[in-house]
Amino acid sequence: MSLSSGMATKKPQVTVYVRDEVNAALDLAAMQQQRSRSQMAAVLLEEALRARGYLPAVDAATDSEAQSTE
Repeated sequence: MSLSSGMATKKPQVTVYVRDEVNAALDLAAMQQQRSRSQMAAVLLEEALRARGYLPAVDAATDSEAQSTE
């Protein structure tokens, strides 16, 4: 029996350690976009990987659909 109150997910997990100011900026961004910290971190990480060419670019319509389903 799991004591976790969160939703179960089969997505891979990543743990990162950040400076206090990065943590505060993440909290602010998440609050302003009405996302959880985890969702905001995932969005920012994906954006950074796309900008650097590690993930393929997506068009605006596909990107907005993907973000609305997260």
